[in-house]
Amino acid sequence: DEDLFGQLGLDPRLLRAVSELGWAAPTAIQAEAIPVAMEGRDLLARARTGSGKTAAYGLPLLHRLLRAAPGGGAQAVRALVLVPSKELGLQVVLSLRRLAAFCARHVRIADLCAHTELSAQNGPEVVVGTPGQGAGATGGAQPGAAHSLELLVLDEADLLLPSASGNDLKALLCHLPKIYQALLVSATFNPDVEALKELVLHNPVIVQPQEPRLPGSAQLQQWVVRCDTEEDKFLLLCALLKLALLRGRALLFVGALPRCYRLKLFLEQFGIAACALNSELPARSRCHVITQFNRGLYDYIVATDEEALEAPAGCPHNRKDPEYSVSRGIDFQNVAAVINFDVPPTVESYIHRVGRHALSHPKQAVKGLGCGDQGGDATPRSQGTPGTPRGLWGGCGGDRSPPNDVPPSQTYFEETPAPHVHVDRQATDPP
Repeated sequence: DEDLFGQLGLDPRLLRAVSELGWAAPTAIQAEAIPVAMEGRDLLARARTGSGKTAAYGLPLLHRLLRAAPGGGAQAVRALVLVPSKELGLQVVLSLRRLAAFCARHVRIADLCAHTELSAQNGPEVVVGTPGQGAGATGGAQPGAAHSLELLVLDEADLLLPSASGNDLKALLCHLPKIYQALLVSATFNPDVEALKELVLHNPVIVQPQEPRLPGSAQLQQWVVRCDTEEDKFLLLCALLKLALLRGRALLFVGALPRCYRLKLFLEQFGIAACALNSELPARSRCHVITQFNRGLYDYIVATDEEALEAPAGCPHNRKDPEYSVSRGIDFQNVAAVINFDVPPTVESYIHRVGRHALSHPKQAVKGLGCGDQGGDATPRSQGTPGTPRGLWGGCGGDRSPPNDVPPSQTYFEETPAPHVHVDRQATDPP
């Protein structure tokens, strides 16, 4: 199996790192994208979350820097990796450093998300950061840094333009040299990706492996619980955790920032330790929470999904960090369950929440649990077609069929249908 990576023609030092990481064979996106990137072609790659996209661009990036000597005597920034959030930036840096473990003296990687000046990071060849940080590094701290750039990577490209750093990204692109290789990777293709394609790529190769958007039932078990009241949701979650009906570590997603703290405090009242993760925390604190969770200090994280955040009237949150995201790209270790305590705003949001962790840990089945209120609209809506209900939550009382106005072809989760559980205080459904 090690020869499968060797057939890609990668530098021996990178192959040694791949072997140390225990990777048996390249994933579908890696097998298709790495040869194209190593040829120096511009690349537009789409693959589902958790499929190994970081290595798909990281390995050819490092291979190019190792094989092509820098033009000048002094070290310069030769590769720039832009990400939509600081949390993802930290993870990308750690992943690239693991891949460069046996060539760290020749390729230095700087983490702009660590709030350290680029000039103080020992002349890095690779810089990772958000568009705002990248614009400051290439245009502010080192005015000539952009002219030495050979390779630009836009990770989770569909989130870069809509983010608060969209204007910074456009400004940064104006300062780049005329000739450089560009790689765009994303879990979804949308109009924002198409706009970036026109801005950045030149005659790109499009790589889009044919694969389902979610793993099968062997890796992902999906359950839906329909509760009659808001209080039932809290009581049900407490029972699942206190009685160990749901074993292992879990991510709990909520749709509003105040609910993040409310749920955390509720669990702590019953002796269930949990940490909060949201956009009001400083970037270093958020990265510290993720690190503590991955080290096993906490079993539960209550996280907000920024797609769903809307401050209630009269309760503004001015301290939110626009460069925050945990539902996309973050690799939480040894996650056994993803609990959507609040309904995801879109089907795509649900996929990003639960799909990554099932693919990241193929030897265990990750449980995706959704809780919806009886009284409200508990159906995520597909991006691009607002108001179109999708068959995520099924019906009431065990009815797993989609609503009457939704044809079966529109029901997304047909491959691994979610069993439906109705929680009711009465013996029968309320009228």
